[in-house]
Amino acid sequence: MKSLEIADYGVKLSTKGKTFVISKKDGKKVNVSPAEVDQIVIMTSGVTVTSKAIRLALDHGIDIIFLDSRGNPFGRLFHSEPIKTVETRKAQYLAILKGEEEIPREIIKSKIKNQANHIKFWFKKLGIEGNDYKLIEGKDDDEATAARYYWHALGRIIPMKGRDPESTDPFNVSFNYAYAILYSNIQRVLQLVGLDPYAGFIHKDRSGKPSLVYDFSEMFKPVLVDYPLVSLFINGFIPNVKDGILDAESRKKIAEAVINAMNGKVKDEGGDVRTGIQAMRAYALKLASALRGEEKFKGFVKVW
Repeated sequence: MKSLEIADYGVKLSTKGKTFVISKKDGKKVNVSPAEVDQIVIMTSGVTVTSKAIRLALDHGIDIIFLDSRGNPFGRLFHSEPIKTVETRKAQYLAILKGEEEIPREIIKSKIKNQANHIKFWFKKLGIEGNDYKLIEGKDDDEATAARYYWHALGRIIPMKGRDPESTDPFNVSFNYAYAILYSNIQRVLQLVGLDPYAGFIHKDRSGKPSLVYDFSEMFKPVLVDYPLVSLFINGFIPNVKDGILDAESRKKIAEAVINAMNGKVKDEGGDVRTGIQAMRAYALKLASALRGEEKFKGFVKVW
C-alpha cells in the first residue's frame, strides 16, 4: 500500500483536474497522481482537505485516515465494499455468545510464535547470548507470562524498561503511536470482509472500543510494528516526546517505518508471500470464512 502522509501544520490538500495538490505554508506545491496513492494519512491538526480532494480520493478507492496527536484514528473515509456482511456478522455474534474458544486460542498461539521468533531474530543478528525466546515459546496457555518474557527480552535489545501503555517514556509512547496506525489498517480489512470490528473474543467489549481489532492485531504486532520500531531504535532513532506526545517529526518517522513494513513482503508458515497489508486481508478473510463454518482458522505466523 502506497501511503501519502501529511504531518505538517498548515498544509492544504486540494486538486487540479484529476491530480492531488499539496500546498505547504512556504508556498511550495507538490502534485500527486491518484494512481500513486492507496491511502492518505492526516497526521496533525491544522490541515485543510477540500471536498474535491475527498471526492477524488473516494473515486479512486483511496482511504483518508485522520489521526490525533497520539496516533489514534478519530475518523476514516473509504468506499464500502463488504463481503457477505449479514451472514458473517450473524456467525460472529453467535460464536461469541457460544463462547468460541478455538479461534482466540489460535490467535494467541500465533502471536506468541511471532514474539518468540522476533526475539530469536534479534539475538542472533546482534550476537546477544541467551535463549530468552525459549521462555516465550509454548506459553500458549499463559499469554501474560509470555508477554512479560517478551518485553523483558526486548529490554535486552533496546533500552526499554518494560511495556506500559500509560508510560510517557519515548519507547512506550512510540509503540502506542505505531500500534494505533496498525489498528486503523486492521479495522478497515475487518470491515471489508464483513466482520464487526467491535465484537471480539479476547479483549473485553467496551463501548467505542474495537475489541476484534485488538484481538486480530495481536498476530501482526511483532512483525509489522515491533520489528520496524526496534530497527529504528537500533539505528539511533531517538523520538522527541513532550507531555507524553511525540513531536511531528517523530510521528512521521514512526509512521513511515510501520507503513513500509506493511508494504514489505512477508512469508507465512503456509509458504505464501504477500505484503503485510495483503496478509492482513487474507487472514481476515480466513477468519470470516472460519466463523461461517467454511474452514478451520489458522493464524498468521511469519517465517523469519
